[in-house]
Amino acid sequence: MSNYSAGTRIEYLVRDDLQAKGYHVMRSRGSKGAADLVAVGQGCVLFIQCKRGNPQIKPYERAALVRLADRLPVIGVPVVACKPLRQGITYRALTGYGPKDWLPFEPTVFDMVEAVALDA
Repeated sequence: MSNYSAGTRIEYLVRDDLQAKGYHVMRSRGSKGAADLVAVGQGCVLFIQCKRGNPQIKPYERAALVRLADRLPVIGVPVVACKPLRQGITYRALTGYGPKDWLPFEPTVFDMVEAVALDA
């Protein structure tokens, strides 16, 4: 399996997982932008970079994803979705530009409503 087809497979797995959780998901073909997937939920938009194995992303990818999410008038969440071999999908919400600036994330509408309440 080529790297491209393996990456595409991960994107489809993440898409299916998010759709099952109630998100409307759009895939960026060729992944030339900051996000591989954009998921729209109730009052929030997730910008998702999909990785297999190691969830670390390059500094310029991280910066582009964080800047993209910050531009929205609604809650924009930059997310890295990772699918290690023989394991389930894990999500990390990026909280800044550094490699350690992230929190574990479970993409549910409840989390988004809770995050808004915490920010208020």
